[in-house]
Amino acid sequence: MTLWMMYHQVQQLQRDGLSILAIAELLGMNRRTVAKYLAMSEAEYEEFLLQKDSRTKLLGTFESFVKERLQAHPAASAAQVHDWLKEHHKRFPVISPKTVYNFVMAIRQKYAITLEEASREYFVVEELPYGLQAQADFGQYILRNADEKRKKVHFFVMMLSRSRMKFVRFSAIPFTSRTAIDAHEEAFEFFMGKPTEVVYDQDRLFLVDENLGDLLLTQDFKNYVVEQALGLHFCRKADPQSKGKVENVVKFVKNNFLYGRAFYDIHILQGQVLGWLDRTGNGMPHTTTRKIPSQEWLIERKYLIPWASIHILPSYIMRYVRLDNTIAYQGNFYSVPQGTYKKDITVMIWIKDDELHVHDAQRKFLCKHPVAQSKGNKVINTDHKRDKTKKLKDLVADIAALFTNPSLAAQYFELIRHVKGRYLRDQVQAIREAIKGRNEALVNTVLEKCVQERYLSAATFLELITMHAEQDKSLAAPAIGKVILMDPDNTTKAETTPDKRDLGDYEKIFSK
Repeated sequence: MTLWMMYHQVQQLQRDGLSILAIAELLGMNRRTVAKYLAMSEAEYEEFLLQKDSRTKLLGTFESFVKERLQAHPAASAAQVHDWLKEHHKRFPVISPKTVYNFVMAIRQKYAITLEEASREYFVVEELPYGLQAQADFGQYILRNADEKRKKVHFFVMMLSRSRMKFVRFSAIPFTSRTAIDAHEEAFEFFMGKPTEVVYDQDRLFLVDENLGDLLLTQDFKNYVVEQALGLHFCRKADPQSKGKVENVVKFVKNNFLYGRAFYDIHILQGQVLGWLDRTGNGMPHTTTRKIPSQEWLIERKYLIPWASIHILPSYIMRYVRLDNTIAYQGNFYSVPQGTYKKDITVMIWIKDDELHVHDAQRKFLCKHPVAQSKGNKVINTDHKRDKTKKLKDLVADIAALFTNPSLAAQYFELIRHVKGRYLRDQVQAIREAIKGRNEALVNTVLEKCVQERYLSAATFLELITMHAEQDKSLAAPAIGKVILMDPDNTTKAETTPDKRDLGDYEKIFSK
């Protein structure tokens, strides 16, 4: 009824000769709302109210979710609430952002949830040709994990200037030259091409508190730029018109994606941001262009330069391998595969995200470990204790040759491979230890028994070999019992021999 009274009051004031602006000021309404009411007939206004009521009922089921989110994060924008609804409710209907905005504002008013000051995304630059430019920048943000502990995350953003197509890459540690190169490669792969030039914010690139001071000073990054034939442009200080796009994308990531989000691990966060890009970052109309970035990208993609990955080797740190097959790094010891150690042998290590990667002198990958967060630790991979100096095929052949019947041994090892393929190396090495110093005939007997009965286990092989060895000892040296006489002067009982019965008698009894 109140809405109908408002509608008729607007109509009456216009008949009285008031302008749209005067009506809006008099009634405290938005002038666009006044104009919309004046353009509607009563029937059209009634239909408008019915649709509005229907939409309100449709969103009403999400009222408690929105209320709890706004109470926990009062600075959240209506756009972020819209994204949360789509993220946490997979069947959330397709609804206009304006409808969600009105619903969110109604919830704020109903529960007195004041909207705190928050940044919004905006861009004030002239439109550039498709495929010409991308802008890149770095940011950091403090999240809370499940234990409410603070966790700083770092992120790289790149955006195509014309289509506003965005890419975000997170890291648990500050970006370095190597990880910055990786982030550029992932962005170009995501965009399916690269622009003619990339714009960087000169002020932020050299901020020490972001650990980005080495980004363009390292030879690695310079080599990468040359190899990819990228044009570089550095913004002047106090020049928001040329760098405002990417700076606002950083704010957009912080305010729309990261605000109020819990941290689990960096890989989960990366998966979440890709989903957010699909739903919101690239999936919703841009506030300035009013176009959806992912749809505009379909046009811009045709103007991008074809991209091919370039693998530039990172700056390795050389370390000697210790006698116990470990290497030292920043006060901790990390294992390398058994057999790596040789006199004066060195390996190359480098840090990628929060992992330590180890390569040999020929740049062959050996292993990786999570970087220890404190000093004095031994980070050991139990798999490194296995002897991998020989290829598995050669190792199996060498151990089979130790048997008097190598072909049967090879057949036995093949049977083991079918049931314990992942542990074949461990199995044959254990069998090699079991037959050391054993009688060849005994070993062959056990081998035949295992093949015949399908005892496909090194443990069973060892048990059988031990059991047969014990039996052989028993047969070779039978125990002789000693009779102790209670009465040494009377030997009659000791000399008594018990009667023996023929085994045939027992057979006759059991056959009946």
